[in-house]
Amino acid sequence: MSQTSTQPPDSHTARRPAQAASTEGQFGLRAGAGAAARFLLAFGRADDRSTRGCSAAPPWFIIFGILTGLAWAGLFKGTWRLFGEIGSIRVIPPLAVVLLECLLTGPYLALGLARTIHLLTSSRPRSPALDLADPLSPVGTLILCLTVLASWVLIVSIPAISPWWPSYDDWRYHLRRFYAAPVYRPLLLAPLWGRWTILMAATIGRTLPTADRATQALCSAMRPGKLLYLAIVPLSLTSIYMSRERNYVTGIIVGLLVFVITYLVSVVMARRGGGQTRQSLYAAGQIGQLAFLGLYRLFWPLIHG
Repeated sequence: MSQTSTQPPDSHTARRPAQAASTEGQFGLRAGAGAAARFLLAFGRADDRSTRGCSAAPPWFIIFGILTGLAWAGLFKGTWRLFGEIGSIRVIPPLAVVLLECLLTGPYLALGLARTIHLLTSSRPRSPALDLADPLSPVGTLILCLTVLASWVLIVSIPAISPWWPSYDDWRYHLRRFYAAPVYRPLLLAPLWGRWTILMAATIGRTLPTADRATQALCSAMRPGKLLYLAIVPLSLTSIYMSRERNYVTGIIVGLLVFVITYLVSVVMARRGGGQTRQSLYAAGQIGQLAFLGLYRLFWPLIHG
């Protein structure tokens, strides 16, 4: 009878599956970051046909939202110190933030809303999306101007008063620099909600058959469970920054209102246009961003009064 060898496996051979899994995970992270950057950032390499990394991109939308908020707040603080106020009104800092948004993501979000309204108000709402070189209709141009103006007005209207500060027995007291002053909080949170509402629009409804492959891949990757999981970060930060004492309900209410407003508008746009497109996703992000800025100003007396 032949005897079978029972030698232990080579240590190098045993490491190969773990190394392969680690390499695959790192590639997935890079691919997801690249897909999110191509989808969100103006200087990303726009490739509507590439679907690589779209399944791993949703968490990176949240990360890019946080980074954009930090850029907003940093630029606002720097220009405020440099230019000060004009008649007790901060004119230049909100303008700098709006210009940064137009350069960074405005070619997508603001123009996405304008192009979506352009198509939905035309006689062919289900026609292919406008190219960057195509002119906007008067309605689309008006929406673009109002979007930029509304962003500036909502930011400049936030009072710069001495904020309520947590007491010693409140754990938020120990956050110190991370517990931003009220004037910076909407700047930190609005881009985050704008990126999350893009994912929300990608989750609901169906995708237009003529939508680009990257948009179809992103919509296919989103599920209600994943959307709720990704909502933990914006809801938690909003609850912390928008509630006094130990009441964290105000921030949750604001987050739910942002969801309801953007959800209703996204459903209307998707039904009118025959399904979700890249432009309708951008439009949802812009609406979510403006909705949060407006709700923050509306709830100001309740938060800091």
